[in-house]
Amino acid sequence: MAESAFVTDSLAGHIERLGRGETPVTAEGLASLCLAYAHAYVHPERLGEAVTLEDATLLAGRFARRRGGCRSLAGQDALRRVLLHHGFALQMLFDIPKTVHLLDALLRREVAPGGGVFVGLDLGAGTGILLLGQYLLARRRGYEAPRLWGVEHLPQVAARADDLLSGLGIGRVAHGDATTSAIYNDVPQGDIACVTNETLPSIAHRLYKEPFTAISAALFAALSGRLERTVFMPEAVWASDRTRRTWLRLSPENAFAGEASPVPARLFYMRDVELAGERIPADQVGAPFQALISPVWAEALGRRW
Repeated sequence: MAESAFVTDSLAGHIERLGRGETPVTAEGLASLCLAYAHAYVHPERLGEAVTLEDATLLAGRFARRRGGCRSLAGQDALRRVLLHHGFALQMLFDIPKTVHLLDALLRREVAPGGGVFVGLDLGAGTGILLLGQYLLARRRGYEAPRLWGVEHLPQVAARADDLLSGLGIGRVAHGDATTSAIYNDVPQGDIACVTNETLPSIAHRLYKEPFTAISAALFAALSGRLERTVFMPEAVWASDRTRRTWLRLSPENAFAGEASPVPARLFYMRDVELAGERIPADQVGAPFQALISPVWAEALGRRW
């Protein structure tokens, strides 16, 4: 990012500012939030510190070179283990244009004004960045104490995300399998205001390569009566057969299972997603925000979907 565009602040400072409805949501502000969140996830001992562009750049460089090593990782064995053991989750977060696009789309969604209870779920939570996005959405819509809960199947990632988010007073992340209905017994009571689930394969890969359809089936089997007014992100998923002659739209109206088809939805190929009312090819998510980072960093860190 350009130094003039980066917002230097602590993670708590970013959250407090972006949680106010009168604060404009900008791409630069969201990118700075993501980098501060990544820094806090990797360096929880520095949670209260303002994260500078130099701090963020150093961490991103270390992450990009976590396997081959680099001078700044010399003698940093514990840090390198964190970067390696949390690599997949951090890889999603560090794809800044795509992560910013998802957060921007989420914060554009309309939910009922505050006054009731905001219950939000993040399925396949990873680092928990989308759970943080739900928190900002809830606060910007007037909810004082949203009840947010995520599920992550990697134990070390779930534990670290839970420590960070619970420490910030944002929500909890449980270690578990979101494809099983039993896991939803622990969901906070109340109608579900928001569900985020980005466990999708890359474009042109069959849906079964990732657990999106299985998670959706378990979610609707367990909580269908509490999902009537839920905001989902993505809003819908488009998949087709290999020839693109037969298409399915997986949406809340069909429990993200697609319309009746002789071929199970999981065998269809990933094509498009709907974000903030717009249908976008999956490999174009993040394209409107690509200018946030240089092509060199995009090549090194662009690994989501």
